Amino acid sequence: MHAHPHPERNKMEKKSILVLIASILFLLITVVPGMGRELELKFAITSAVGSDPSFSNYKELTEYIAKKAGRKSVFISGFTYNQVDNLFQKGQVDIGFLCNTHYARRSKAVGFEPIAAPVVTGYGKTKFQIYIIVNKDSGITSLEGLRGKTVDFSDPLSTTTIYGANMLLKMNETIKSYFGKAIYSGSHDMTIELVANGLADAGFIDGHIWDYHDKVSPDYSKKTKVIHRSSDFTIPPVVVSKTTGKALRAEIKRILFTMHEDAEGSDILKKLRIDKFKDVKGADYQDVLQMYEKVKDRI
Repeated sequence: MHAHPHPERNKMEKKSILVLIASILFLLITVVPGMGRELELKFAITSAVGSDPSFSNYKELTEYIAKKAGRKSVFISGFTYNQVDNLFQKGQVDIGFLCNTHYARRSKAVGFEPIAAPVVTGYGKTKFQIYIIVNKDSGITSLEGLRGKTVDFSDPLSTTTIYGANMLLKMNETIKSYFGKAIYSGSHDMTIELVANGLADAGFIDGHIWDYHDKVSPDYSKKTKVIHRSSDFTIPPVVVSKTTGKALRAEIKRILFTMHEDAEGSDILKKLRIDKFKDVKGADYQDVLQMYEKVKDRI
């Protein structure tokens, strides 16, 4: 006669196997980093780069990129340049939208690389200009009319500040010696608002952001006028952490370079007044780095 397996023993053996499997899975989830969690793609944008009306659109852009990369988007906004540097250095950010001088000045120390730059609608290239704006009723028409006045630059280390300091260097002046007061309001949006409301006599501002406001939300920009436009600079880049793997980096570039070709991506770009993204290199930002080196001890 053949012995039949005892039903209770079978149940106990199956239960033991299930407990063992559950224990292994628990160890994998708790010990192996990222196991059991949705992979994230963490984005940061400095307050000086984005404008208030466009922050929601930038968030939509990050969600699009993350979705296409099969990840969850984490969007961090409103930080200063130094705060974003710290986030990159701690590995808490994968992708950043930075000021061009910020990138050029800190790329080696912090560890980020440019992968793309936007072609802004109306520009046709990855270039932008710096504007000097004044209240439209001020009667001021040039830099010469700003001696002793209150001027806003958004951030002490922004390209607008560096450019202003270079203009004054040619006059053997500094920001402190020439202007009555320098304000660093923290964002280009605030620069427009301060000038529009007469709280600053003038502002140095990224031209494409003033143009964005003038087309999308002109409540304040219509109270200002542009009295100076700089020569072209390469527009602020999209950067990735140097710790980002090559495969993921290539995938992010592919997503950015092709998003204008599908309906969802194109719609997001239109809201940001961007035609498409194009490739840029670190060398494209050498002009602003050289400009910074000339005046870094004068700002």
